[in-house]
Amino acid sequence: YNVVADGHVILMSGDGKYLIEGHAYDIDAHVDLMHEGMSQARKEGLAKIPQDKKLIFAPPNPKYTVTVFTDVDCPYCRQFHKQIAEYNKLGIAVEYVLYPLSIHPGADKKAQTVWCEKDRNTAYTNAMNGQTLPQKTCSNPIAEVSSIAQTMGIDGTPAILTSDGTQLGGYVAPQQLVQQLEKLKNEKPATAQ
Repeated sequence: YNVVADGHVILMSGDGKYLIEGHAYDIDAHVDLMHEGMSQARKEGLAKIPQDKKLIFAPPNPKYTVTVFTDVDCPYCRQFHKQIAEYNKLGIAVEYVLYPLSIHPGADKKAQTVWCEKDRNTAYTNAMNGQTLPQKTCSNPIAEVSSIAQTMGIDGTPAILTSDGTQLGGYVAPQQLVQQLEKLKNEKPATAQ
């Protein structure tokens, strides 16, 4: 059985006697058996994060929507956001979830400051461009969504997910991301968006 525990998948025998931790591959099918369990855990985690706890950058009538777990001090997150107009131009809506990592001291305060600004999207863009924003505090969802992210096995940023829990990687360039989304749509038309 696939069992999700503490944000990762383990295999367990039906009698509970054997536990395997790590990746197990079905060689003939070219499938990572752990992927299905984690996809389900990520899908369930995403369902727990409402729209009002995200920063949304979307084109009119998007073809695709991805959720990106992001950290203001993450260099690859900054690279991703520098290209947000290109992702949007390709029809990709990006729903950011602020997920400051402990390896970036002070990132939690920066994320809180972004969240506490009246115009969060502009504050996020300014922070991602290296601007130091005056520190603010307010009620925010950062601890809550960070806890959810951990149960989903998200251990780095950026983490790009589709609504069905498929993780598309960390930083993915705009053209490559749209190609991955199109491939998923062709494989799973009802769930890739």
